[in-house]
Amino acid sequence: MRLHAMTPFLQSVAARKRAEITAEMEELPQHLLLQRLLASDGMPRRNLRAALGGRELRLIAELRRPPRNDVEARLMSDPRYIAQEFAGAGAAALSVVTDDPRVGTEPHLLRRARRYMALPVIQWDWFVDEYQIYQAWDNDADAVALVVGLVDDDTLQQMMRAARKLRVTGIPVVRDQFEVDSALATEPEIIAISNRDYESGEADLEVTERLAPLIPGGVLVVSARGIATRAEADRVAAAGADAALFEPPTDYELAKDAIRDLRGIVAPGRRDDGAPRPPEELEES
Repeated sequence: MRLHAMTPFLQSVAARKRAEITAEMEELPQHLLLQRLLASDGMPRRNLRAALGGRELRLIAELRRPPRNDVEARLMSDPRYIAQEFAGAGAAALSVVTDDPRVGTEPHLLRRARRYMALPVIQWDWFVDEYQIYQAWDNDADAVALVVGLVDDDTLQQMMRAARKLRVTGIPVVRDQFEVDSALATEPEIIAISNRDYESGEADLEVTERLAPLIPGGVLVVSARGIATRAEADRVAAAGADAALFEPPTDYELAKDAIRDLRGIVAPGRRDDGAPRPPEELEES
């Protein structure tokens, strides 16, 4: 069992999430949650891999609540409206942040966003226990982003197995080569590379450039965060990313323009050995 060296920030997040889950399991034990899931057919899951395939860099727009003290922005951040606008602007999928230190835990955002448009929806949270995967299914998630550095390998495998059982796409999120190895051991369809440092909050696209070649071409790569301009989107596509997750401006008219500006970028993908495919090879194929 591989144990990842957690940063102080991730240690504090893991401790907080485990305390939350312990309280939630006391209120609704896992066996009762499973009974509820088995008694409900639930919504059919949307195919994230299919949505992110193709020769263009696919765009995943992120939805998160503004801080609670920004009253005007919160009034304008109805997830039902935003989800429709992002879908209409050309996003391939939506990522919904359901745990943000600035605003707290808001899993209901996911369900509200998903019901008003047809794109796959990823729940971006701090997953530390299999129980949360069942909660994600209950909240209608099509996919879950699993931060590899937050858990040991056994827990990661358990969460990925639970996701497969529920037909939810598990997406390991990696920051270094050791985490890539752990992610690949789960046989994922998609891996996300987080360009943002968890401690400093700074984003560096070199993380995608360094890690994407380590991932075989059969696994889709999402370059997550730090992407705001077309030049930055071009850069991660050239490194082998199939999709880019970006945080749109809080002004959603500007956000729609941002999505449109990033459309149409060729994503050459990677060969089986992980090396980015050159443009001439793409043309031949």
